Amino acid sequence: MIHIGRAAVLLVVPPIDQVSVRDAALSAGFQEAYVGAAGPIALRIHAAYDIPASVTVAQSILESNWGRSKLSTAERNYFGFKCVTPTSPGPLALRCARYPTTECIPAPCHPVDAFFRSYASVDDSFRDYGRLLTTSSNYAAALPVRSDPDAFIRAVARKYATDPEYANKVIRLMDLYDLRRFDR
Repeated sequence: MIHIGRAAVLLVVPPIDQVSVRDAALSAGFQEAYVGAAGPIALRIHAAYDIPASVTVAQSILESNWGRSKLSTAERNYFGFKCVTPTSPGPLALRCARYPTTECIPAPCHPVDAFFRSYASVDDSFRDYGRLLTTSSNYAAALPVRSDPDAFIRAVARKYATDPEYANKVIRLMDLYDLRRFDR
């Protein structure tokens, strides 16, 4: 109710149609623009490291919120890679930057601060992704199934994220945006 002088006006706000809001957001265009920019980079990563480009694009979408997260815009970190230590960003990153995040191990999920890698470019972030997935023993089980994007992300997710639904989220993105087209 809004009061204007001595009179009161009752404003009736219709309920929000969530389906319409979601459809409008999906048709806003930024998703296809992001996929259009990330797809060619993911194909270069596939050529260099032989990992599924569909998974690369989908993980970058999930980890960077379509390239709109502060971590991706300020640090050019599109995969949520943390630093080895607060002062050791790894071989391709420039420095470490502190950000809040959510961890689910140990359960339940809880907020923490962590140090994330900061890159000079988007390409460096994607290259580090390819390098890490193909050189870390954490992801060795994924390499024999790299020709199957779903099996690949399921194997990667075991060590990549603490979210138990992580692989399913990546697969949903691959399905929803036909990202397997980059693997053909």
